[in-house]
This record gives sequence, C-alpha cells and structure tokens, in this order.
Amino acid sequence: MSEAKEIFLKDYQQPNFWIKETQLTIDLTKPQTRVTAKLKFFKNNNTSERSLFLNGEGPILDSISLNGVEVGDNLFEKKDDGLYFGNIDQDTFELTIVNFINPNENYSGQGLYKSGNIYCTQCEAEGFRKITYYLDRPDVMASFKTKLIAAKDKFPYLLSNGNKVESGDLEGGNHYAVWEDPHKKPSYLFACVFGDLAVVKDEFVTKSGKKVDLEIYVDHGNEAKCEHAMRSLKNAMKWDEETYNLEYDLDIYMIVAVDTFNAGAMENKGLNIFNSAYVLATPKLAVDKDFQNIEGVIGHEYFHNWTGNRVTCRDWFQLTLKEGLTVYRDQEFSSDMLDRSVKRIEDVIGLKSHQFPEDDGPLSHPIQPKSFVEIDNFYTSTVYEKGAEVIRMIETIIGKENFKKGLELYFKRFDGQAVTTDDFVSSMSDASGVDLSHFKLWYDQNGTPKIKVNISYDQTNSIVELSLEQENLKLNNDKFDCLYLPFSMKFYNENGAPIESMKGHENFIFKNKKQSIKFEGVNERVIPSLNCNFSAPVKVDYDYKKEELATLMAHDEDLMNRYDASQRLIELEIKELKKSFENKEASKLSDLFLKAYKTLLLDKSLTYSFRANALSIPTIFELNKRNDFYDFDSLPMAVDFLNEQLAIELESELNLIISNLGKEVAYDISPEEMGKRAFKNFCLSLYAQTTSPAALDLVYANFQRANNMTDELGALKTLSHINSPYREKALESFYANWKHEPLVFEKWVRVKAGSRVSSLSETKDIMKLEAFDLKVPNLIRALCGGFISGSPLVFHDPSGVGYEFIADRVIELDKDNPNIAAGICKNLNFLKRVDSTRQAKLKDQLNRILNEAKSANVIEIAKRNLEN
Repeated sequence: MSEAKEIFLKDYQQPNFWIKETQLTIDLTKPQTRVTAKLKFFKNNNTSERSLFLNGEGPILDSISLNGVEVGDNLFEKKDDGLYFGNIDQDTFELTIVNFINPNENYSGQGLYKSGNIYCTQCEAEGFRKITYYLDRPDVMASFKTKLIAAKDKFPYLLSNGNKVESGDLEGGNHYAVWEDPHKKPSYLFACVFGDLAVVKDEFVTKSGKKVDLEIYVDHGNEAKCEHAMRSLKNAMKWDEETYNLEYDLDIYMIVAVDTFNAGAMENKGLNIFNSAYVLATPKLAVDKDFQNIEGVIGHEYFHNWTGNRVTCRDWFQLTLKEGLTVYRDQEFSSDMLDRSVKRIEDVIGLKSHQFPEDDGPLSHPIQPKSFVEIDNFYTSTVYEKGAEVIRMIETIIGKENFKKGLELYFKRFDGQAVTTDDFVSSMSDASGVDLSHFKLWYDQNGTPKIKVNISYDQTNSIVELSLEQENLKLNNDKFDCLYLPFSMKFYNENGAPIESMKGHENFIFKNKKQSIKFEGVNERVIPSLNCNFSAPVKVDYDYKKEELATLMAHDEDLMNRYDASQRLIELEIKELKKSFENKEASKLSDLFLKAYKTLLLDKSLTYSFRANALSIPTIFELNKRNDFYDFDSLPMAVDFLNEQLAIELESELNLIISNLGKEVAYDISPEEMGKRAFKNFCLSLYAQTTSPAALDLVYANFQRANNMTDELGALKTLSHINSPYREKALESFYANWKHEPLVFEKWVRVKAGSRVSSLSETKDIMKLEAFDLKVPNLIRALCGGFISGSPLVFHDPSGVGYEFIADRVIELDKDNPNIAAGICKNLNFLKRVDSTRQAKLKDQLNRILNEAKSANVIEIAKRNLEN
C-alpha cells in the first residue's frame, strides 16, 4: 500500500512561472509515440521564488533544451512525478521537452490512450501529465498550437482543439495536421484524436450570422445513429443564445464518440470527446432515457464552452464552479425540451438517490472540498448535482432576471481567466444587490440539512403557528451554522383546497436555526406542502398522517410535492407491513392506501410520465440507502407483499391500461409518447407481480412484439426478476440478438447482473462471455452497478461472498484504471449500517483492498470507508 500526499485548499499558491505559449507535436509514426513540447514561460511577479516543477507521470524523457540549447541533468532533477528545476535565473525562457509515451499500453482512460482503433485523450483532471511534462494545473492558461503526425491510411482524421490552420502529406505515407486554439486554456482542456472514422456533418448559423461547422465522428457504420445527437447539439446552441445571449466562438464544433471512456463526455475546447453511449441512438438500440441523456449530456458539454472553458477553475477545489453551474444549465435546457415538472422530479429523484446517501456516509464532503488526496475521487454527485441545487437557490433568491445579469457580469469580469466560487457569488451579489455572504456557507458545509417543521393550533383564537428548525446530523452542533435557503410553502385544508389566508410563502427565506410564523383567522385544520418544487436540497421532517398524504397526493398544485406525498405514503405502507412481518402478524394493505394509489393510477388529468414516477415502488436497495440500518429480512418481505397485493387488487385496471397503451404505433420521442411507454411498462411490471400465467404470458408477448428498445428492455427487466421459463428464454434471446451491439449488450449485462433471482455464479459467468471486456468502463459499471443495486440479497449475503466479488473487481481494475476502480469502491461505504456479521466480512474486504491496491485513488476511498 502506497501513501499519497493530502492537498489542502488553504495551501493554494500561484506557480512561480506561467506558460504563455504551448506548441505541441505528437508523432504517432514512431514505435513509441514521440511528443515534443515547446513551452514559453514568463515569471510570476507575485512571488520571488525561481524554482519550477513540471508534472509528469509515465513519459520517457529524451531531451530538454533551454532557449534552443540542449541541457543535461545539471539543470534539473528527474523525480517519479515530474521534473524539478531548482533555480531559473531568467524571467522569460523557452523549454523544449522531447519524450516518448506508449498509448497502446495505457488502460487508465487518462492521457493519450487507445479505444478500439482510435487514439484519443482525456486530460481532466490530471491526465495531461501522462502525455508530457507540464504545469498541469487549471490556473495555468496558455495558447495551444498542436501538430499531429500519423500514417494517412490508418488515421485519415487528425483532430485537436480550435481551428485547423494547416495540413499536408509527408513521406512514407504519413500526413500531418496543425490546429490552433485562439483561446487560452489550461492543459486539462487539451484534446486530440487520431482515427479512421466516419463523420456526420451539419452547420449552425449563430444569431450574429456566423456559420459554424458541426461534425460528429463515429466508427464506420454508426452514421445513422447520430441524428438525435446532432439535433440535440443544434437545440443546445440555439437555447444558449436565446436564454443567456451566449454564442459559440470557433469556426467548428466537433464531437468524437469512443467506446472506452471513463466518464460521460469531456468539454475540450472545440473537440468534445464522448462516451459513445451519449451519442449513438436509434429506436431499436436505445431506450427513451438514452435519448434524454444524450440531449442532456450534449447540452452539458456544449454549455461548458462558456461555463468552464472561457471561464475556468483556479484550482480543483473550485470544481463545482464549472460543474454545478453547468449541470444547472443542462437541467434547465432539458426542462425546456421535455416536461418541466417531470424533469424536475427526475432530477430530485437522482439527487436523493445518490447525493443524499453520499452526504450521510463516510464520503461526505462540501461542494467545495477543503482537501483531497486524489481529485478524481471528487467528481461526485455532491459537486455536480448538489452544486446545481446551490446555483438554483441563488437564482430563486435573486430572481431569474438578476441571475442572467449576474452571469453577464461574471463573463465580463472573468472571461479568459481561472477563478473561484467566491468570484461567481460576488458577481451574482453585485448584479442583484442581494447580500449573499451568509448564503456562501453552502459551499463550505457538508451534510444534508434537515428542516424540522411543527404546526400548533390555537382553535380558540383561530391562530396557526408554524415552527421551523434547522439541524445537520452530519455535523456536531458546535460546527453547524444555519444556512440561508429558500423554503417554499403552500397550505391546504382537509379537502385539498388552498387556504387563502395562508398564501404568500412561496418565496419564504429561512435564515436562522429557528423561525416561526403566525397565521391569524385560520378556522380549519392545515395540511402543509413544504419545500415546494424542492426549493432547497434539504430533508423535511414533518409528521404527516396518512390521510394528509393522501390529500396532497390527490390535490397538491405543486407536482414535486404531489410526487413526494405519493412516495411518502408508499413508504409508510411498507413500514407498517414490515412491522407486521416482524411481529408475525397478519398483513394486508390499508384501505386508505389502496384508494389513494388507485385514484392516482386512474387520474387522467395527470401526465403518464408523472404517474409512472409517482406510483413507482422503491426497491430494497433504495429503501435501505434511506435508512440508518440495512434490513435484509422483513423489508424484502414487505416490498414483495406490497407489489403482489397491489397487482392483485388492481389487476383489471392494470390490464385495461396495458391494453389501451399497448397498440403498436410509430416510435416517437415526444414527451407525451415517452410518457405513455413509461406508464405502460410500469403497469406491465406491476401486473407481472401476480406471477399468474396470464400475466407472464402478457409480459413475454410484449417482449417479443416490441418495436423499440424501450419496450423490449422494459419487458426483459420485468421477466428477469421472476423465476419462470420465460426468464431464461428472454435473457437468452436478447443476448443472441444484441451481443454484437456494445451499447445494447451493456444493457443486458446490467439486467442479468441486477436480477433479484440471479445467483452469484450467474453474475460471474457474465465475465466469461466473449462479448464481455473488463477494460471497457461501461461494461464493468453495468456488471458491478447492476449487481449491487439490483441483487442486494446476494451482494449482502452474510457469508461475505458478494463483498468479495466486488473487492476482487476493485483490485483487478486498480492495476490499469484506478478511476473506475475507485468509483466501484465507493459502493462499499455502508460499514456502520449493517449487522456485526456483515461488518466483519466487509472490513476484511476493505482491508484486503488497502493491502493490495496500488493507486492513491482506491486507497483514499477504502480508508474513508473504513474510518467513518
């Protein structure tokens, strides 16, 4: 086990020298790739220090020249992590560094590496140092001119950032291309691609009349799968102009899709490199959610052109500066393209499912961390999604128009600079005139705040008093400062009608640990709708009665809280069933719950998408993540009983809905048609819980006749969880049909590994298949993610075999791809939430990871999982 240095925000210092110009030549014609970096430095006048350290991990140094004269190691010291120059007595100078790298043996997904027959780069956060020696930090912004050289027959396309300024043929069948980026950028935004690719072309004319060439590069044969991605890109460009008056600033915008990619995509200036899962889609190969994700991710990376590229981070502690803001922007874009209310619900579902548990567990951190060992471990839901909620709160507090003015001021002040979250918040404050100094605590405190709400009645004087109190269970009371947050509220009577005398708190601002509000002239019982539209990323602690939830479920004007009321009522029913199983009592669904559930199921005033979300039954995995202690005994029985009884009680209604929505129509990705498919597949899945021959026949028939991947995969998922002959037939048929389509095979892996009735041996057998490749990040995420979330009883088997299986994958992956290994290791973060038997087994595996892992990425995560 190796030790890595912890880095602290408080220790930030500017470099002693800056880089003004970078001229990079990457020659792929050599047995080992030859990289020549010509770097022009100038002294930082803010410091008198004259040492220089250039980061480097893996480059094989060939030579160094200072101002054109080759120098020996008397000028520098070569270290494991870079080159150290002890004293440079010139204020301006040029270093030319020649080194070799071997991208064919680079499986880390960082630096320059091979994906299929394509060579591509990923440099965020610290991958550029795998290409050459450099000041690999985001505050060093330089102009880049890049020359790429390769064999023309193997790599007809040579791509890099900016605009292509020169190209030509060379002897020996080679050729070259020179790209120049007119905008200064840090090294993490550098990109290049060598490949024999197909290209889909289009153009976009900006509102000022500038023509921009749009190009999407994919493997040959995938051209027809790019239509949605191109349309999404043009929609994003138009939306950013109309919403924020932001135009694109280069002559060309390129996207390259690769199969081997650690993340979703990367916003490199002018040359976005994408995981192919977020580019390629047709109705036969992609589900509705894929189409939505492609649109969202295409938008996200495009929006980074301003919020991340033109204005970037001073240091990696500021990561949410670009990511939180850009997630907010892509959420708003997708909301305008889709059903806004349902999109908001889905974003909040994601936050509660991933970020809330992260905030409650050993990996909890503020959206602006104060220290890290490996920055790669902080590309988290907290930095991204909670960061977006913090941006949304600013917009709520200062208003939409002031928010737009704040963004305009931010770009005016800091265009072309590397800045901090303080710079962003000050722009918002100055543009709006609203003091946000108290609000900035959101950047510093970890943990999810809880808002405790109590309502007291003075029936004699017709007074209702609402008491609010903030707390944060993750922090000790002496460390917890109350947060400044918007807390929107509405109030209803027992019949679901709004109470007129209590209106006006849609924009309520909560600033103190305790606050109270008195309402006079209230002569009826009050049902509060709290934190409307999820106005703040907090947990709401209010003791709702089931009758109150049923009322909100039927009448709340705020669809976010109407969804929440439905989910709360379902969870209350599960808790009551769980208790009856624990006490060995007879179990039945309550009449109130059945009536409320049925009413919502049949409420045609609500969209299909909303009903599909609001009526969904949380899984064992999801419910355990919300609880202090995991339950693998009575909870599974309660969830199974609820599903089965609902299916029996609503059999005729479900059958009718499935029949009405099951008629074959042409595939359409409009919000309404996607909603219909979501609702139909939800009803089909619930109906199947009867496990009757008629129900299983219907599901399998839907699987066979599906004319799109959404319906085919929906039926497959349902069948995968039920032991019947149809299960194996469907899984085998799907595999046979789609094993040669990587993105569809990935879906099969997730379904098979995530089947509740799969054994561990079945999951292990997936890795023996010819189509499975452990070095493809999408596949390993599907395997491990599906197993952990979909098969919790096997994963948490008291023998510890499930923990051992995941630990094996972490150790195996750590050798080549520490980023993916660390991401999987994050799932072992529940040590204090399981019983002593499972704790002992999990500790064994975490200690084994510590003893066998080599990377700081994995070691940091395993340590934190053990220590907290």
